[in-house]
Amino acid sequence: MGRRRDTPDFTRSNKIPALEYHPAPGERELTGRLIASTSAREREALGQELLDNICRNLKIPRARLRVFEERQPHKLRGGKLAYKLYGVYRCDSAVIEIANLTSIRKQVVAGKTFLDTLIHELMHHIDRKLLRIPSTPHSPGFYARIEDLKTKLMRTRGGERASPQEAAWQRPKNLTAALETAVTDVRSRNDHQNRQQPNEAVSGGSRDEARNPRWAPPGESEHLAQAPPEETGAKKPRKKPPCTQGEERISTNHPQKDASAEKEPQLSFDF
Repeated sequence: MGRRRDTPDFTRSNKIPALEYHPAPGERELTGRLIASTSAREREALGQELLDNICRNLKIPRARLRVFEERQPHKLRGGKLAYKLYGVYRCDSAVIEIANLTSIRKQVVAGKTFLDTLIHELMHHIDRKLLRIPSTPHSPGFYARIEDLKTKLMRTRGGERASPQEAAWQRPKNLTAALETAVTDVRSRNDHQNRQQPNEAVSGGSRDEARNPRWAPPGESEHLAQAPPEETGAKKPRKKPPCTQGEERISTNHPQKDASAEKEPQLSFDF
């Protein structure tokens, strides 16, 4: 494939960010089933059906798909993986070849990785047969068309729902805003809890309130409040001599963690 940036093919490829292609609901269903599949035989059948529909929609000759139950072709250098081949598009015969097992561990290639490889090799076919770009270079426009095609295959319309595999693959929109909203909600709940618990005095006879640090993790500020005796009949502890200036009655070197303290929820986002 052409890789030079100063060629007419590269310039033309870079100027086309999207395709005039609108998939039917059946093609989106095929995409979800393909992501969920695992065997080479099933992936070849589903992938071929998806390719046939896309090529028919774009009115170009069909591309044939071959999926091998073999490891990805690769090379080792110094005992480490230096190169591996996800898939191949053979220009002379319009055949796409993809290995179904990973190069080192011989595990089944992940569903979304298989789909990425299939769409990548299909785009080379589309470049040659539809856009008339013989060398089909890896330009920024080439990768933009890949993302455009994948987005259209994963998108739902009307009341149509995405399959669990499609929903798991979609990236969350406005990720930064979602993180800020979740963190603000957690802080608000923690601040509300702190306001509900009365503050204890930290020095003998003093009415100064103990203010917990705003960013202190849960469990580190409980040592500032003295817990009441467990039994009503228990003897009161002996009073300690008053603290001199510069001393603290409560040691903060070894805070006691409260087992019942509520832990801050963990934020996780699946991509």
